[in-house]
Amino acid sequence: MVTFTGLDFFVVAAVFAATITLGFSAKLRNNTSLQLLAAGRKLTLPLFVATLVTTWYGGILGVGEAFDAYGWSSWIALGVPYYVFGLVYALMFARRVRIEEQISLPERFERCYGLPSRLFGAVLVLLLGIPAAHVFMLAALTQAVGGPQIPLATAAVIGAAIGTAALYRGGLLADARANLAAFVMMYVSFIVIVIESIVHPSHAHPLPATHTSWDGGQGVLFVIGWFLIGSWTLVDPGFHQRAASAETPEVSRRGVIVSVAFWVLFDALTLTTAYFAYRALGPGLGAKLFIAYGDAALPNGLKGVFFAGMLGVILAAMTGYSLVSGGTIGRDIFGRVLGIQTERSLANASRAGVAVSTVLAIVLALTVKSVVYLWYDVGGLAIPGLLVPTIFAYSGRVAISAGTALASMIGGSGGAAAWLILKNEGWLSKLGEYGKLHHIYAGLGGAAAALSIGMAIERTRRTR
Repeated sequence: MVTFTGLDFFVVAAVFAATITLGFSAKLRNNTSLQLLAAGRKLTLPLFVATLVTTWYGGILGVGEAFDAYGWSSWIALGVPYYVFGLVYALMFARRVRIEEQISLPERFERCYGLPSRLFGAVLVLLLGIPAAHVFMLAALTQAVGGPQIPLATAAVIGAAIGTAALYRGGLLADARANLAAFVMMYVSFIVIVIESIVHPSHAHPLPATHTSWDGGQGVLFVIGWFLIGSWTLVDPGFHQRAASAETPEVSRRGVIVSVAFWVLFDALTLTTAYFAYRALGPGLGAKLFIAYGDAALPNGLKGVFFAGMLGVILAAMTGYSLVSGGTIGRDIFGRVLGIQTERSLANASRAGVAVSTVLAIVLALTVKSVVYLWYDVGGLAIPGLLVPTIFAYSGRVAISAGTALASMIGGSGGAAAWLILKNEGWLSKLGEYGKLHHIYAGLGGAAAALSIGMAIERTRRTR
């Protein structure tokens, strides 16, 4: 349990109240899914950057868990790939995503490839969008502050319910406004603890050799696997939703570039904090590394600032992904299956979807209980199935048929799932080190094979 004083509780409560108040200050101009899920496509540059930076960086406790396991190489695994793919998105996708009428990836898939691709794609998008990791982190943080007498399940339910409440009223606009407070606090909180760590360092525990190596002692294929998972950026539903909701195509492009710069800065702060935390407390704390270090290293008042910053960024990400998952469930799946036509009904279906996604996130969070595991395994299943159809849907150059798109989705995610099952059952042990490869390799191989076969069939048909 974290040792809070009355001053610390006051700081956390004040920041939390400011965040919630900003969220509830948003009210939809009209009850449409466009307003609810995309803020009427009117996000200004400050709102765009604030909501993209906080939402995409919501896995703050996962940084501590990764450093505990892999040391400085976690920057190569969890930082650099996302800068690269973030810039790729800005230069190749952002403007086109904003120009097109569709506001979700599944909707775009239907426009390009038909209804089956929309529904299958929606399931994969849901895997990426369900905020299970964020619910787990929020519950862990709430339990740390409130004490062990608060069960993890209770903390998860309370945090998720409060965090998503404003969405039913203001949708993405509510989320974006609340993210302004979270954006400021995430930087203030980690600047505070970095300064305190430099002034009062503790070096009781040296870093092992693996933690100072570029690959964390895991090998080049491990790092490449994480780099491939960085392509998550290109297919992430929350990322896409914000790019589609910008005020103009230029705001979308420029906003992503600015956001990448802020991620680089925040990575520097969080990894520096993780380094000092590991040196002070030693290995084995995992996702609780920042929680334990904040409690041990900071004086009264500043401790509240640090925890308020972590709480804000986790809450922002959980809220954002709850909304996009709600839209996926309500608008992209049930809206199409049930033939819902009116915008009012689609908006209400999306609100119901938010409730469903919140419940699913709580269940998954309490089952898995690992931030890195949720990223590494779930991402590896969904990304291979979404990558090919997304790239071709927004390339504006080479088109692929509906059959090829669907085949690449099935081959990508199906191949990844098959590899993961075989590996977990021990059936790939005869392959040695290759049998330990992350399932994203098999998934991307399956997607590439399906794409190649499909395009070859298309060329054959055209030449007849």
